[in-house]
Amino acid sequence: MILGRPRHVKRMKKELLDIGTWNVNRVLKAGKMQEIADQIVGSQIQIVALQEIRWRGYGLLKKDKYSIYYSCNPNTTGQAGTGFMIQKSAINKILGFEPISDRICKLR
Repeated sequence: MILGRPRHVKRMKKELLDIGTWNVNRVLKAGKMQEIADQIVGSQIQIVALQEIRWRGYGLLKKDKYSIYYSCNPNTTGQAGTGFMIQKSAINKILGFEPISDRICKLR
């Protein structure tokens, strides 16, 4: 009987990630997401969970210094929405993204 992790699996180095949350409250205004991105990129926070994005659908938005995974209402703009903003330095630590609904998504 084998308990725990099989011996042939390598362990990852222990690295600390700074994670935060932000209720952005309507990112529909022009320049609002860039304003949020500027504040996050200038900080030590590598991953930020975003609430109230209020976009349409789900997907990935890639920029030079950060990426945004988002999950919003597929039919209308301006309701709910959640996602993650990940700085470029932490993007290689992301294993996957699963949009569940306009209120829940999962980042691994």
